[in-house]
Amino acid sequence: MELDGTRSFEPIGYFEGSAKYPYDVPRQGAVSSGAVGVIRLVAGKGYEEGLCDLSGFSHIWVLYVFHRNEGWRPKVRPPRHVDRKVGVFASRSPYRPNPLGISAVRLEGISGLEVWISHHDLLSGTPILDIKPYLSYADSFPDASLGWTGEGGCDVLDVVFLPRCEVELSWLESHGVDCIRQFIVTQLEYEPMNGELHRLVSIDGEVALAYRTWRALFQVSGRQVLVREIRSGYDERELSSSEDKYKDKELHRQFREFQQGMTK
Repeated sequence: MELDGTRSFEPIGYFEGSAKYPYDVPRQGAVSSGAVGVIRLVAGKGYEEGLCDLSGFSHIWVLYVFHRNEGWRPKVRPPRHVDRKVGVFASRSPYRPNPLGISAVRLEGISGLEVWISHHDLLSGTPILDIKPYLSYADSFPDASLGWTGEGGCDVLDVVFLPRCEVELSWLESHGVDCIRQFIVTQLEYEPMNGELHRLVSIDGEVALAYRTWRALFQVSGRQVLVREIRSGYDERELSSSEDKYKDKELHRQFREFQQGMTK
């Protein structure tokens, strides 16, 4: 893996998790809902010995490659805090001259060459370059200044899933749609009605957040975002068509049947 023409790095392993698209991962792993994933280290390299004594740490640093990104931007627009662009080196944007990332994650366990982690922001397939223990006495600076992130504040709302929606989400999660809950929270906790930040659509006069081919109907009440229902993004005509670009129409048909059973 050539980075600067003079030095090459070989991944020590690859991450495997449920998040397959950039919009599936939280903006910061430390504040994620805690989804668990695994780093599978390459066999035949002696990494088993390298993992000795790591299990005693509750958190670790993971260094990795933003393998899905091409090119970089000298200035980027943060998803929150300020309504302006900032320098890429003053941000955590993945679009960097050298596509390297670093995340502090919770260590859940080690089994052979598998390192299980949670509270991460990694995509499945991410090449891992290194693992280091997180040391609170050396890595934590409670009095550190927050730079531009303190300029405009960050008015985070409480995202609440109403009972019907909870049942629907549980069904979807049990059928493999396991990133939708985290996506909804990440998208709607900050400026939920901002159509420039979020993919919003109108359904029967109500506002909904689009996630792939799914729609989450919600409303804002005070400091809460009430998510009341999940709907299919396909209408009846589209579901009856044999064309299936995303190979998910059968799941949507099953979901429709499940919803109909809820009302009986």
